[in-house]
Amino acid sequence: MVVGMSPDTRSIRFGVNLMGTGTGDQFRAQVQAVADSGADVVLVPDHLGLIGPMPALVAAAAQAPDLRIGNFVLNAPFYSPALLARDLATVDQLSGGRLEIGLGAGYVKAEFDAAGIPFGRPGQRVDHLEEVVDHLHVAFDDPAQAPPFVQSHPPIMVAGIGDRVLSLAARKADIVAFSNLPTDDVLADRVAHVRAEAGERFDALELNVIVFDLAVGREPDVTALRGANPDLDDAALRESVNILHGSAAEVADRINHLNETAGISYFTFIEPSAKDLDGLAEVIGLVRG
Repeated sequence: MVVGMSPDTRSIRFGVNLMGTGTGDQFRAQVQAVADSGADVVLVPDHLGLIGPMPALVAAAAQAPDLRIGNFVLNAPFYSPALLARDLATVDQLSGGRLEIGLGAGYVKAEFDAAGIPFGRPGQRVDHLEEVVDHLHVAFDDPAQAPPFVQSHPPIMVAGIGDRVLSLAARKADIVAFSNLPTDDVLADRVAHVRAEAGERFDALELNVIVFDLAVGREPDVTALRGANPDLDDAALRESVNILHGSAAEVADRINHLNETAGISYFTFIEPSAKDLDGLAEVIGLVRG
């Protein structure tokens, strides 16, 4: 089940986001390791200096024919909606209908500057993100869309943490990804906001949490969270929803707790090491019984 999942541990999905900083052979080996771990989705980001998202997804789909593939996430202001629809439909075709579309508003000004793309105000970037989402919804059902999408409605994920992006996700996406959750209370507040904005469609949404570090049997690395939470010390950062640490059983219990209390049913892990993928495999086994 991809979207519309109720809080139920049998429905929990696991994704792994790969940066693709090595060679092609190394990337394909990583994809295979993700498949071997028992994860459901392999994803790639969209940043200058990292692997190109569209060709990487095609390669991932060929390497692991049982995995779904996705973006985590495309920088929507980089793209013309029509050209993006063409490229995403091509990936959906070449993967046999396994694509999940992840979108964000963009936040790294230096990348916009390097690409020669204006870095608009936050509201302008969210406006463009919404334009892309709207265009894709039309393209899914447009008989003139060429190439056509294989799936009648590929799931759309929108990622963010602010009110406006989460409101957009609640109204028009299938998956809502929360990007910075320093405490469980913040998670509860953000889920409540999505629930209020989604109205009757809330139960059809899949809620996602980004996991910046999966630390099974080791101390967690909170480096990725410091910039977004400058007022928190490392001890507080270790309690972030975006960090999972402890024994495999403790991590599995935490995942089940977040599923039962907040309805989080999709967890995406950012570039776990080979050893951490072994830990993920153990966690997945425990969660799924």
